[in-house]
Amino acid sequence: MRLVTTLTSKGQVTIPKVIRDELGLKPHDKIAFSIEGGVATIRRARLSLGEMEGMLPPIGIPVEEMPAVAWEEWVERFAEDNG
Repeated sequence: MRLVTTLTSKGQVTIPKVIRDELGLKPHDKIAFSIEGGVATIRRARLSLGEMEGMLPPIGIPVEEMPAVAWEEWVERFAEDNG
């Protein structure tokens, strides 16, 4: 599929809806660009844990401790279900 859009004087473009839908992009999503062999590609950016911090309401657990807390909760639920 090939779609064409126009670059504004501010260097902005509108990403066509079909591409936004295919990539699952929503307003304020991070987008990553890369260039290889003179070809530019666009993809939805993956966020690091640090970048995700603050996106959810505070729950009183530092981001770095969340994997351990999640594991402990899973073990407790598994034990209850398989008691």
